[in-house]
Amino acid sequence: MKNCIFILLWCIPGFLFSVTPKPDVEKLTETADTYYQAGKVDSALWAIEQALQLAMTEKDTCAMMSCYTSQGVYLRSSGKLTEAIAAYDKALQYAPLLSGNNEENLQAITTLYNNLATVYLDMKNPAQAVKYALDAVKQADKCQDKSFRTQIYTVCSSIFITQEEYEAAKTYLSKAIALSQQLQQPETELGARTYYLLTLFRTQASASEIQKLVEQTNALAAKVNSTMALVNYYQVLFYVQQTRKEWKAATQTAQKILQLPGIENYPFLQYDVYNNLHLVYKELSDFPQAYHTLELAKALSDSLFVQEKSRQLEELSVKYETQKKELEYQKLQEKRQKEKQNLQLKITFLLILMAIMAFVSLYFIQKQKLRIERQKREAEAQKREFETLQRDTERNATRAYLKELEKERNRLAKELHDGVCNDLYALEMNASTLNESWKELLRTSRENIRRVSHELLPPTFQETTLKQVLQNYAERMTSASCKVTLTTLPEECDWSVLPETYCLNIYRIIQEATGNALKHASPTEIHLTLEWKLPNLELTISHNGKFSSTSEKGIGLQTMKERVMAMKGHISVEEEKIQIIIPLFL
Repeated sequence: MKNCIFILLWCIPGFLFSVTPKPDVEKLTETADTYYQAGKVDSALWAIEQALQLAMTEKDTCAMMSCYTSQGVYLRSSGKLTEAIAAYDKALQYAPLLSGNNEENLQAITTLYNNLATVYLDMKNPAQAVKYALDAVKQADKCQDKSFRTQIYTVCSSIFITQEEYEAAKTYLSKAIALSQQLQQPETELGARTYYLLTLFRTQASASEIQKLVEQTNALAAKVNSTMALVNYYQVLFYVQQTRKEWKAATQTAQKILQLPGIENYPFLQYDVYNNLHLVYKELSDFPQAYHTLELAKALSDSLFVQEKSRQLEELSVKYETQKKELEYQKLQEKRQKEKQNLQLKITFLLILMAIMAFVSLYFIQKQKLRIERQKREAEAQKREFETLQRDTERNATRAYLKELEKERNRLAKELHDGVCNDLYALEMNASTLNESWKELLRTSRENIRRVSHELLPPTFQETTLKQVLQNYAERMTSASCKVTLTTLPEECDWSVLPETYCLNIYRIIQEATGNALKHASPTEIHLTLEWKLPNLELTISHNGKFSSTSEKGIGLQTMKERVMAMKGHISVEEEKIQIIIPLFL
Protein backbone atom coordinates (compact mmCIF):
# COMPACT_ATOMS: atom_id res chain seq x y z
CA MET A 1 0.00 0.00 0.00
CA LYS A 2 2.78 2.39 0.99
CA ASN A 3 4.85 1.64 -2.13
CA CYS A 4 1.84 2.01 -4.42
CA ILE A 5 1.02 5.47 -3.03
CA PHE A 6 4.58 6.71 -3.52
CA ILE A 7 4.70 5.34 -7.07
CA LEU A 8 1.41 7.12 -7.80
CA LEU A 9 2.74 10.42 -6.40
CA TRP A 10 5.91 10.02 -8.47
CA CYS A 11 4.10 9.30 -11.74
CA ILE A 12 1.28 11.91 -11.53
CA PRO A 13 3.48 15.03 -12.05
CA GLY A 14 5.25 13.48 -15.04
CA PHE A 15 1.92 12.53 -16.60
CA LEU A 16 0.26 15.90 -16.00
CA PHE A 17 3.16 17.95 -17.32
CA SER A 18 3.84 15.63 -20.24
CA VAL A 19 0.51 16.52 -21.81
CA THR A 20 1.81 20.07 -22.34
CA PRO A 21 4.03 20.03 -25.49
CA LYS A 22 7.46 21.54 -24.89
CA PRO A 23 9.19 23.65 -27.53
CA ASP A 24 12.34 22.29 -29.13
CA VAL A 25 15.65 24.21 -29.07
CA GLU A 26 16.32 23.47 -32.72
CA LYS A 27 12.84 24.65 -33.78
CA LEU A 28 13.19 27.88 -31.80
CA THR A 29 16.61 28.48 -33.38
CA GLU A 30 15.14 27.94 -36.85
CA THR A 31 12.36 30.39 -35.99
CA ALA A 32 14.95 32.97 -34.91
CA ASP A 33 16.88 32.52 -38.18
CA THR A 34 13.65 32.93 -40.15
CA TYR A 35 12.88 36.20 -38.34
CA TYR A 36 16.46 37.40 -38.95
CA GLN A 37 16.37 36.63 -42.67
CA ALA A 38 13.06 38.51 -42.88
CA GLY A 39 14.72 41.56 -41.28
CA LYS A 40 12.83 41.15 -37.97
CA VAL A 41 15.85 41.40 -35.69
CA ASP A 42 13.84 42.10 -32.52
CA SER A 43 11.71 39.00 -33.08
CA ALA A 44 14.83 37.00 -33.85
CA LEU A 45 16.40 38.14 -30.55
CA TRP A 46 13.24 37.19 -28.65
CA ALA A 47 13.09 33.72 -30.24
CA ILE A 48 16.79 33.02 -29.64
CA GLU A 49 16.36 34.07 -25.99
CA GLN A 50 13.58 31.45 -25.61
CA ALA A 51 15.83 28.84 -27.22
CA LEU A 52 18.67 29.83 -24.85
CA GLN A 53 16.47 29.44 -21.76
CA LEU A 54 15.33 26.01 -22.93
CA ALA A 55 18.94 24.95 -23.66
CA MET A 56 19.92 26.02 -20.14
CA THR A 57 17.05 24.00 -18.70
CA GLU A 58 18.17 20.94 -20.66
CA LYS A 59 21.86 21.68 -19.81
CA ASP A 60 22.80 21.31 -23.49
CA THR A 61 26.24 22.96 -23.63
CA CYS A 62 26.53 22.92 -27.44
CA ALA A 63 23.03 24.40 -27.85
CA MET A 64 23.77 27.16 -25.29
CA MET A 65 26.96 28.16 -27.10
CA SER A 66 25.17 28.17 -30.48
CA CYS A 67 22.36 30.34 -29.06
CA TYR A 68 24.81 32.90 -27.66
CA THR A 69 26.63 32.90 -31.03
CA SER A 70 23.37 33.55 -32.93
CA GLN A 71 22.47 36.25 -30.41
CA GLY A 72 25.82 37.93 -31.13
CA VAL A 73 25.13 37.84 -34.89
CA TYR A 74 21.70 39.45 -34.47
CA LEU A 75 23.02 42.15 -32.12
CA ARG A 76 25.93 42.93 -34.49
CA SER A 77 23.58 43.35 -37.46
CA SER A 78 21.53 45.85 -35.45
CA GLY A 79 24.65 47.87 -34.62
CA LYS A 80 24.89 46.80 -30.96
CA LEU A 81 28.53 45.76 -31.11
CA THR A 82 29.20 45.91 -27.35
CA GLU A 83 26.21 43.68 -26.59
CA ALA A 84 27.31 41.36 -29.40
CA ILE A 85 30.79 41.01 -27.87
CA ALA A 86 29.17 40.23 -24.48
CA ALA A 87 27.08 37.47 -26.10
CA TYR A 88 30.15 36.04 -27.85
CA ASP A 89 32.11 36.10 -24.57
CA LYS A 90 29.39 34.04 -22.90
CA ALA A 91 29.55 31.59 -25.78
CA LEU A 92 33.34 31.39 -25.32
CA GLN A 93 32.85 30.22 -21.73
CA TYR A 94 31.19 27.03 -22.98
CA ALA A 95 33.78 26.26 -25.70
CA PRO A 96 36.26 24.45 -23.38
CA LEU A 97 33.41 22.26 -22.07
CA LEU A 98 32.66 20.76 -25.48
CA SER A 99 34.21 17.52 -26.68
CA GLY A 100 36.77 18.05 -29.45
CA ASN A 101 35.87 14.76 -31.14
CA ASN A 102 32.33 15.75 -32.08
CA GLU A 103 31.79 17.30 -35.53
CA GLU A 104 28.83 19.39 -34.36
CA ASN A 105 30.84 20.81 -31.46
CA LEU A 106 33.83 21.58 -33.70
CA GLN A 107 31.64 23.47 -36.19
CA ALA A 108 29.94 25.41 -33.39
CA ILE A 109 33.32 26.52 -31.93
CA THR A 110 34.66 27.40 -35.42
CA THR A 111 31.56 29.49 -36.21
CA LEU A 112 31.94 31.32 -32.89
CA TYR A 113 35.58 32.25 -33.62
CA ASN A 114 34.66 33.33 -37.15
CA ASN A 115 31.87 35.63 -35.88
CA LEU A 116 34.17 37.08 -33.20
CA ALA A 117 36.75 37.90 -35.87
CA THR A 118 34.07 39.69 -37.92
CA VAL A 119 32.68 41.73 -35.00
CA TYR A 120 36.17 42.82 -33.87
CA LEU A 121 36.85 43.89 -37.44
CA ASP A 122 33.71 46.06 -37.31
CA MET A 123 34.94 47.53 -34.00
CA LYS A 124 38.28 48.52 -35.58
CA ASN A 125 40.23 46.06 -33.45
CA PRO A 126 42.42 44.35 -36.07
CA ALA A 127 44.63 42.43 -33.61
CA GLN A 128 41.65 40.61 -32.06
CA ALA A 129 40.08 40.12 -35.49
CA VAL A 130 43.20 38.36 -36.81
CA LYS A 131 43.57 36.32 -33.59
CA TYR A 132 40.06 34.88 -33.78
CA ALA A 133 40.31 34.39 -37.55
CA LEU A 134 43.42 32.24 -36.96
CA ASP A 135 41.58 30.33 -34.20
CA ALA A 136 38.68 29.75 -36.60
CA VAL A 137 40.82 28.29 -39.43
CA LYS A 138 42.72 26.08 -36.94
CA GLN A 139 39.45 24.68 -35.64
CA ALA A 140 38.19 24.27 -39.20
CA ASP A 141 41.23 22.10 -39.97
CA LYS A 142 39.80 19.54 -37.49
CA CYS A 143 36.35 19.44 -39.13
CA GLN A 144 35.33 16.69 -41.52
CA ASP A 145 32.80 18.73 -43.52
CA LYS A 146 34.78 20.00 -46.54
CA SER A 147 32.08 22.45 -47.63
CA PHE A 148 32.04 24.05 -44.15
CA ARG A 149 35.83 24.28 -44.12
CA THR A 150 35.84 25.97 -47.56
CA GLN A 151 33.45 28.69 -46.34
CA ILE A 152 35.47 29.35 -43.17
CA TYR A 153 38.77 29.50 -45.08
CA THR A 154 37.32 32.00 -47.56
CA VAL A 155 35.70 34.30 -44.97
CA CYS A 156 38.74 34.33 -42.67
CA SER A 157 41.04 34.96 -45.63
CA SER A 158 39.05 38.12 -46.43
CA ILE A 159 39.85 39.30 -42.88
CA PHE A 160 43.53 38.42 -43.35
CA ILE A 161 43.57 40.51 -46.54
CA THR A 162 42.09 43.59 -44.84
CA GLN A 163 44.79 43.35 -42.14
CA GLU A 164 47.56 42.66 -44.70
CA GLU A 165 48.16 39.11 -43.44
CA TYR A 166 48.72 38.00 -47.02
CA GLU A 167 50.68 34.79 -46.36
CA ALA A 168 47.89 33.43 -44.15
CA ALA A 169 45.36 34.51 -46.79
CA LYS A 170 47.26 32.66 -49.54
CA THR A 171 47.58 29.51 -47.42
CA TYR A 172 43.90 29.17 -46.60
CA LEU A 173 42.62 30.41 -49.96
CA SER A 174 44.73 27.68 -51.60
CA LYS A 175 43.07 25.15 -49.30
CA ALA A 176 39.63 26.58 -50.13
CA ILE A 177 40.30 26.35 -53.88
CA ALA A 178 41.53 22.73 -53.59
CA LEU A 179 38.51 21.67 -51.49
CA SER A 180 36.09 23.41 -53.91
CA GLN A 181 37.60 21.52 -56.81
CA GLN A 182 37.23 18.22 -54.90
CA LEU A 183 33.60 19.04 -54.14
CA GLN A 184 33.01 20.32 -57.71
CA GLN A 185 31.56 23.60 -56.43
CA PRO A 186 32.53 26.21 -59.04
CA GLU A 187 30.68 29.05 -57.27
CA THR A 188 32.61 28.49 -54.01
CA GLU A 189 35.86 28.13 -55.95
CA LEU A 190 35.15 31.40 -57.78
CA GLY A 191 34.78 33.22 -54.43
CA ALA A 192 38.11 31.85 -53.19
CA ARG A 193 39.86 32.70 -56.46
CA THR A 194 38.44 36.24 -56.27
CA TYR A 195 40.13 36.86 -52.92
CA TYR A 196 43.29 35.12 -54.15
CA LEU A 197 43.45 37.54 -57.09
CA LEU A 198 43.15 40.48 -54.67
CA THR A 199 45.92 38.97 -52.52
CA LEU A 200 48.27 38.61 -55.51
CA PHE A 201 47.60 42.18 -56.52
CA ARG A 202 48.21 43.52 -53.00
CA THR A 203 51.48 41.55 -52.71
CA GLN A 204 52.65 42.98 -56.08
CA ALA A 205 52.84 39.62 -57.79
CA SER A 206 54.19 39.46 -61.34
CA ALA A 207 51.93 40.34 -64.26
CA SER A 208 52.30 36.83 -65.68
CA GLU A 209 51.17 35.23 -62.40
CA ILE A 210 48.17 37.54 -62.20
CA GLN A 211 47.32 36.98 -65.87
CA LYS A 212 47.48 33.21 -65.46
CA LEU A 213 45.10 33.35 -62.49
CA VAL A 214 42.72 35.68 -64.41
CA GLU A 215 42.61 33.32 -67.40
CA GLN A 216 41.87 30.31 -65.16
CA THR A 217 39.23 32.24 -63.24
CA ASN A 218 37.56 33.56 -66.43
CA ALA A 219 37.23 29.97 -67.61
CA LEU A 220 35.69 29.03 -64.27
CA ALA A 221 33.32 32.04 -64.33
CA ALA A 222 31.70 30.66 -67.48
CA LYS A 223 30.44 27.71 -65.38
CA VAL A 224 28.95 29.89 -62.62
CA ASN A 225 25.32 31.06 -62.67
CA SER A 226 25.25 33.05 -59.43
CA THR A 227 24.98 36.74 -60.23
CA MET A 228 26.46 37.92 -56.92
CA ALA A 229 29.46 35.56 -57.15
CA LEU A 230 30.19 36.89 -60.66
CA VAL A 231 29.68 40.51 -59.53
CA ASN A 232 32.22 40.07 -56.71
CA TYR A 233 34.80 38.58 -59.06
CA TYR A 234 34.32 41.16 -61.83
CA GLN A 235 34.42 44.05 -59.33
CA VAL A 236 37.80 42.86 -57.98
CA LEU A 237 39.05 42.27 -61.53
CA PHE A 238 37.85 45.76 -62.59
CA TYR A 239 39.63 47.28 -59.54
CA VAL A 240 42.89 45.44 -60.44
CA GLN A 241 42.69 46.44 -64.11
CA GLN A 242 41.82 50.05 -63.31
CA THR A 243 44.70 50.33 -60.84
CA ARG A 244 47.13 48.74 -63.35
CA LYS A 245 45.77 51.17 -66.02
CA GLU A 246 44.55 48.38 -68.25
CA TRP A 247 41.76 50.63 -69.52
CA LYS A 248 40.40 48.51 -72.36
CA ALA A 249 40.32 45.36 -70.28
CA ALA A 250 38.60 47.37 -67.51
CA THR A 251 35.83 48.54 -69.89
CA GLN A 252 35.24 44.94 -70.99
CA THR A 253 34.98 43.79 -67.39
CA ALA A 254 32.54 46.62 -66.56
CA GLN A 255 30.38 45.66 -69.54
CA LYS A 256 30.32 42.05 -68.29
CA ILE A 257 28.97 43.29 -64.95
CA LEU A 258 26.27 45.39 -66.64
CA GLN A 259 25.25 42.44 -68.83
CA LEU A 260 24.80 39.96 -65.98
CA PRO A 261 21.22 38.60 -65.70
CA GLY A 262 19.23 40.31 -62.93
CA ILE A 263 21.74 43.15 -62.47
CA GLU A 264 18.87 45.64 -62.89
CA ASN A 265 17.65 44.49 -59.49
CA TYR A 266 20.82 45.96 -57.97
CA PRO A 267 20.79 49.67 -58.90
CA PHE A 268 23.50 50.47 -56.35
CA LEU A 269 25.87 48.12 -58.19
CA GLN A 270 24.94 49.67 -61.53
CA TYR A 271 25.58 53.13 -60.13
CA ASP A 272 28.99 52.08 -58.78
CA VAL A 273 29.99 50.57 -62.16
CA TYR A 274 28.86 53.65 -64.16
CA ASN A 275 30.49 56.01 -61.67
CA ASN A 276 33.89 54.28 -62.13
CA LEU A 277 33.47 53.45 -65.83
CA HIS A 278 33.17 57.09 -66.89
CA LEU A 279 36.66 57.66 -65.44
CA VAL A 280 38.03 54.80 -67.54
CA TYR A 281 36.47 56.31 -70.71
CA LYS A 282 38.00 59.64 -69.74
CA GLU A 283 41.48 58.02 -69.58
CA LEU A 284 40.82 56.53 -73.04
CA SER A 285 39.86 60.05 -74.25
CA ASP A 286 36.43 58.73 -75.21
CA PHE A 287 34.68 61.81 -73.82
CA PRO A 288 31.23 61.24 -75.42
CA GLN A 289 31.07 57.78 -73.86
CA ALA A 290 32.38 59.16 -70.60
CA TYR A 291 29.68 61.85 -70.59
CA HIS A 292 26.95 59.34 -71.47
CA THR A 293 28.10 57.00 -68.69
CA LEU A 294 28.14 59.84 -66.21
CA GLU A 295 24.58 60.76 -67.20
CA LEU A 296 23.47 57.20 -66.56
CA ALA A 297 25.16 57.29 -63.17
CA LYS A 298 23.37 60.59 -62.31
CA ALA A 299 20.00 59.19 -63.37
CA LEU A 300 20.52 56.14 -61.23
CA SER A 301 21.58 58.34 -58.34
CA ASP A 302 18.34 60.36 -58.53
CA SER A 303 16.29 57.18 -58.84
CA LEU A 304 18.11 55.61 -55.94
CA PHE A 305 17.41 58.64 -53.78
CA VAL A 306 13.66 58.39 -54.46
CA GLN A 307 13.76 54.64 -54.03
CA GLU A 308 15.73 54.98 -50.83
CA LYS A 309 13.15 57.37 -49.38
CA SER A 310 10.32 55.04 -50.42
CA ARG A 311 12.20 52.09 -49.01
CA GLN A 312 12.79 53.87 -45.73
CA LEU A 313 9.09 54.78 -45.45
CA GLU A 314 8.15 51.21 -46.29
CA GLU A 315 10.60 49.88 -43.73
CA LEU A 316 9.20 52.20 -41.09
CA SER A 317 5.69 51.02 -41.90
CA VAL A 318 6.76 47.37 -41.82
CA LYS A 319 8.61 47.89 -38.54
CA TYR A 320 5.55 49.56 -37.04
CA GLU A 321 3.30 46.69 -38.12
CA THR A 322 5.88 44.18 -37.00
CA GLN A 323 6.28 45.77 -33.59
CA LYS A 324 2.50 45.93 -33.26
CA LYS A 325 2.18 42.24 -34.10
CA GLU A 326 5.10 41.37 -31.88
CA LEU A 327 3.49 43.26 -29.01
CA GLU A 328 0.25 41.37 -29.57
CA TYR A 329 2.16 38.13 -29.78
CA GLN A 330 4.03 38.90 -26.57
CA LYS A 331 0.75 39.73 -24.81
CA LEU A 332 -0.71 36.47 -26.08
CA GLN A 333 2.37 34.59 -24.88
CA GLU A 334 2.18 36.31 -21.49
CA LYS A 335 -1.47 35.37 -21.23
CA ARG A 336 -0.69 31.76 -22.11
CA GLN A 337 2.22 31.76 -19.69
CA LYS A 338 -0.01 33.12 -16.95
CA GLU A 339 -2.66 30.48 -17.70
CA LYS A 340 0.03 27.83 -17.68
CA GLN A 341 1.33 29.09 -14.34
CA ASN A 342 -2.20 29.07 -12.92
CA LEU A 343 -2.67 25.52 -14.17
CA GLN A 344 0.65 24.48 -12.65
CA LEU A 345 -0.33 26.13 -9.35
CA LYS A 346 -3.61 24.24 -9.33
CA ILE A 347 -1.86 20.99 -10.16
CA THR A 348 0.77 21.69 -7.50
CA PHE A 349 -1.95 22.40 -4.93
CA LEU A 350 -3.75 19.20 -5.94
CA LEU A 351 -0.53 17.20 -5.63
CA ILE A 352 0.23 18.74 -2.23
CA LEU A 353 -3.31 17.89 -1.08
CA MET A 354 -2.94 14.33 -2.36
CA ALA A 355 0.46 14.08 -0.66
CA ILE A 356 -1.04 15.28 2.65
CA MET A 357 -3.89 12.78 2.33
CA ALA A 358 -1.44 10.03 1.48
CA PHE A 359 0.74 11.03 4.43
CA VAL A 360 -2.24 11.01 6.82
CA SER A 361 -3.37 7.64 5.45
CA LEU A 362 0.13 6.24 5.83
CA TYR A 363 0.31 7.65 9.36
CA PHE A 364 -2.88 5.88 10.45
CA ILE A 365 -1.90 2.68 8.62
CA GLN A 366 1.51 2.74 10.26
CA LYS A 367 -0.06 3.48 13.65
CA GLN A 368 -2.47 0.54 13.25
CA LYS A 369 0.40 -1.66 12.12
CA LEU A 370 2.50 -0.65 15.15
CA ARG A 371 -0.44 -1.33 17.49
CA ILE A 372 -0.94 -4.81 16.00
CA GLU A 373 2.79 -5.52 16.25
CA ARG A 374 2.81 -4.32 19.89
CA GLN A 375 -0.13 -6.59 20.74
CA LYS A 376 1.61 -9.45 18.96
CA ARG A 377 4.83 -8.84 20.93
CA GLU A 378 2.86 -8.67 24.20
CA ALA A 379 1.09 -11.93 23.35
CA GLU A 380 4.42 -13.58 22.50
CA ALA A 381 5.96 -12.24 25.72
CA GLN A 382 3.05 -13.66 27.74
CA LYS A 383 3.42 -16.97 25.92
CA ARG A 384 7.17 -17.07 26.63
CA GLU A 385 6.51 -16.14 30.27
CA PHE A 386 3.96 -18.95 30.55
CA GLU A 387 6.33 -21.44 28.91
CA THR A 388 9.16 -20.34 31.22
CA LEU A 389 6.86 -20.72 34.24
CA GLN A 390 5.75 -24.11 32.98
CA ARG A 391 9.38 -25.24 32.48
CA ASP A 392 10.36 -23.94 35.91
CA THR A 393 7.41 -25.75 37.44
CA GLU A 394 8.37 -28.99 35.66
CA ARG A 395 12.00 -28.60 36.75
CA ASN A 396 10.97 -27.93 40.34
CA ALA A 397 8.69 -30.95 40.23
CA THR A 398 11.52 -33.04 38.76
CA ARG A 399 13.95 -31.85 41.42
CA ALA A 400 11.39 -32.66 44.13
CA TYR A 401 10.82 -36.08 42.59
CA LEU A 402 14.57 -36.81 42.36
CA LYS A 403 15.04 -35.58 45.91
CA GLU A 404 12.30 -37.89 47.15
CA LEU A 405 13.76 -40.65 44.98
CA GLU A 406 17.15 -40.23 46.65
CA LYS A 407 15.46 -40.28 50.09
CA GLU A 408 13.67 -43.48 49.18
CA ARG A 409 16.94 -44.97 47.93
CA ASN A 410 18.60 -44.04 51.25
CA ARG A 411 15.73 -45.56 53.24
CA LEU A 412 15.80 -48.77 51.19
CA ALA A 413 19.59 -48.99 51.45
CA LYS A 414 19.44 -48.65 55.27
CA GLU A 415 16.58 -51.14 55.53
CA LEU A 416 18.46 -53.63 53.36
CA HIS A 417 21.79 -53.12 55.14
CA ASP A 418 20.58 -52.82 58.71
CA GLY A 419 17.60 -55.13 58.51
CA VAL A 420 17.73 -57.84 55.83
CA CYS A 421 21.52 -58.18 55.77
CA ASN A 422 21.71 -58.52 59.59
CA ASP A 423 18.84 -60.96 59.62
CA LEU A 424 20.57 -63.08 56.99
CA TYR A 425 23.80 -62.93 58.96
CA ALA A 426 22.00 -64.09 62.14
CA LEU A 427 20.33 -66.84 60.18
CA GLU A 428 23.75 -67.89 58.83
CA MET A 429 25.23 -67.98 62.35
CA ASN A 430 22.32 -69.98 63.82
CA ALA A 431 22.03 -72.43 60.92
CA SER A 432 25.03 -74.53 62.03
CA THR A 433 23.20 -77.73 61.22
CA LEU A 434 22.80 -76.77 57.54
CA ASN A 435 25.23 -78.10 55.03
CA GLU A 436 27.89 -75.91 53.43
CA SER A 437 25.92 -75.27 50.18
CA TRP A 438 23.14 -73.63 52.10
CA LYS A 439 25.62 -71.56 54.05
CA GLU A 440 27.31 -70.42 50.84
CA LEU A 441 23.94 -69.47 49.35
CA LEU A 442 23.04 -67.41 52.43
CA ARG A 443 26.49 -65.72 52.32
CA THR A 444 26.12 -64.86 48.60
CA SER A 445 22.62 -63.49 49.12
CA ARG A 446 23.83 -61.34 52.00
CA GLU A 447 26.71 -59.95 49.89
CA ASN A 448 24.40 -59.17 46.92
CA ILE A 449 21.93 -57.39 49.18
CA ARG A 450 24.83 -55.50 50.81
CA ARG A 451 26.14 -54.46 47.35
CA VAL A 452 22.69 -53.24 46.23
CA SER A 453 22.30 -51.21 49.40
CA HIS A 454 25.69 -49.55 48.78
CA GLU A 455 24.67 -48.68 45.20
CA LEU A 456 21.42 -47.19 46.43
CA LEU A 457 23.32 -44.86 48.72
CA PRO A 458 24.52 -41.67 46.98
CA PRO A 459 28.29 -41.18 46.85
CA THR A 460 29.78 -38.32 48.88
CA PHE A 461 31.52 -35.69 46.72
CA GLN A 462 32.96 -33.63 49.55
CA GLU A 463 36.08 -35.83 49.84
CA THR A 464 36.17 -37.28 46.27
CA THR A 465 35.60 -35.91 42.72
CA LEU A 466 33.21 -37.16 40.08
CA LYS A 467 36.13 -38.63 38.13
CA GLN A 468 37.29 -40.71 41.14
CA VAL A 469 33.76 -41.92 41.89
CA LEU A 470 33.21 -42.98 38.26
CA GLN A 471 36.62 -44.73 38.10
CA ASN A 472 35.69 -46.68 41.21
CA TYR A 473 32.29 -47.48 39.72
CA ALA A 474 33.82 -48.67 36.44
CA GLU A 475 36.19 -50.98 38.33
CA ARG A 476 33.35 -52.41 40.44
CA MET A 477 31.13 -52.99 37.40
CA THR A 478 33.87 -54.68 35.37
CA SER A 479 33.51 -58.48 35.32
CA ALA A 480 34.80 -61.40 33.31
CA SER A 481 31.94 -61.06 30.84
CA CYS A 482 32.00 -57.22 30.41
CA LYS A 483 34.72 -54.60 30.68
CA VAL A 484 33.67 -51.04 31.75
CA THR A 485 36.15 -48.22 30.93
CA LEU A 486 36.12 -44.48 31.68
CA THR A 487 37.74 -41.61 29.71
CA THR A 488 37.74 -38.01 30.97
CA LEU A 489 38.90 -35.12 28.80
CA PRO A 490 40.90 -33.04 29.12
CA GLU A 491 43.12 -35.05 31.40
CA GLU A 492 44.32 -32.06 33.45
CA CYS A 493 40.77 -30.89 34.15
CA ASP A 494 39.81 -30.06 37.76
CA TRP A 495 36.57 -32.00 38.36
CA SER A 496 36.15 -30.68 41.89
CA VAL A 497 34.59 -27.45 40.55
CA LEU A 498 31.52 -29.32 39.28
CA PRO A 499 28.49 -28.75 41.60
CA GLU A 500 27.48 -31.71 43.77
CA THR A 501 23.94 -31.82 42.31
CA TYR A 502 25.40 -32.16 38.81
CA CYS A 503 27.81 -34.85 39.98
CA LEU A 504 25.03 -36.86 41.60
CA ASN A 505 22.75 -36.62 38.54
CA ILE A 506 25.58 -37.65 36.20
CA TYR A 507 26.49 -40.57 38.45
CA ARG A 508 22.84 -41.77 38.57
CA ILE A 509 22.48 -41.44 34.78
CA ILE A 510 25.64 -43.55 34.22
CA GLN A 511 24.45 -46.01 36.83
CA GLU A 512 21.04 -46.40 35.12
CA ALA A 513 22.43 -46.57 31.57
CA THR A 514 25.12 -49.10 32.50
CA GLY A 515 22.64 -51.23 34.40
CA ASN A 516 20.18 -51.23 31.46
CA ALA A 517 22.94 -52.24 29.02
CA LEU A 518 24.21 -55.06 31.22
CA LYS A 519 20.70 -56.35 31.86
CA HIS A 520 19.17 -56.15 28.37
CA ALA A 521 22.02 -55.90 25.76
CA SER A 522 24.66 -58.36 27.04
CA PRO A 523 27.67 -56.23 25.98
CA THR A 524 31.31 -57.26 26.35
CA GLU A 525 32.49 -53.61 26.48
CA ILE A 526 30.94 -50.45 27.91
CA HIS A 527 32.79 -47.17 27.48
CA LEU A 528 32.05 -44.01 29.48
CA THR A 529 33.34 -40.66 28.11
CA LEU A 530 33.11 -37.40 30.03
CA GLU A 531 34.50 -34.33 28.17
CA TRP A 532 34.54 -30.59 28.86
CA LYS A 533 33.57 -28.64 25.72
CA LEU A 534 32.97 -25.26 27.23
CA PRO A 535 30.44 -23.93 27.83
CA ASN A 536 29.06 -27.52 27.85
CA LEU A 537 29.88 -30.85 29.44
CA GLU A 538 29.37 -33.86 27.12
CA LEU A 539 28.65 -37.37 28.45
CA THR A 540 28.70 -40.37 26.11
CA ILE A 541 27.78 -43.93 27.16
CA SER A 542 28.44 -46.49 24.41
CA HIS A 543 28.56 -50.32 24.28
CA ASN A 544 28.84 -53.15 21.77
CA GLY A 545 25.80 -55.08 22.91
CA LYS A 546 22.42 -55.41 21.22
CA PHE A 547 19.03 -55.04 22.86
CA SER A 548 16.64 -57.92 22.21
CA SER A 549 13.27 -57.22 20.61
CA THR A 550 11.52 -58.63 23.68
CA SER A 551 13.18 -56.19 26.06
CA GLU A 552 10.60 -54.24 28.01
CA LYS A 553 11.00 -50.52 28.53
CA GLY A 554 11.05 -49.51 32.18
CA ILE A 555 11.15 -46.24 33.98
CA GLY A 556 14.98 -46.01 33.75
CA LEU A 557 15.06 -44.00 30.50
CA GLN A 558 12.37 -41.65 31.76
CA THR A 559 14.36 -41.08 34.96
CA MET A 560 17.48 -40.27 32.93
CA LYS A 561 15.54 -37.74 30.83
CA GLU A 562 14.15 -36.09 33.95
CA ARG A 563 17.65 -35.77 35.42
CA VAL A 564 18.94 -34.23 32.18
CA MET A 565 16.01 -31.83 32.11
CA ALA A 566 16.76 -30.81 35.71
CA MET A 567 20.24 -29.76 34.51
CA LYS A 568 18.68 -27.98 31.45
CA GLY A 569 20.56 -30.32 29.16
CA HIS A 570 19.83 -32.35 26.02
CA ILE A 571 19.79 -36.16 25.68
CA SER A 572 20.12 -38.22 22.50
CA VAL A 573 19.32 -41.95 22.78
CA GLU A 574 20.42 -44.54 20.21
CA GLU A 575 20.56 -48.34 20.41
CA GLU A 576 24.29 -48.54 21.18
CA LYS A 577 24.94 -45.02 22.46
CA ILE A 578 23.51 -42.37 24.72
CA GLN A 579 24.86 -38.83 24.37
CA ILE A 580 24.06 -36.04 26.82
CA ILE A 581 25.03 -32.35 26.57
CA ILE A 582 24.85 -30.37 29.81
CA PRO A 583 25.25 -26.54 29.73
CA LEU A 584 27.44 -25.37 32.61
CA PHE A 585 27.12 -21.57 32.13
CA LEU A 586 23.58 -20.20 31.61
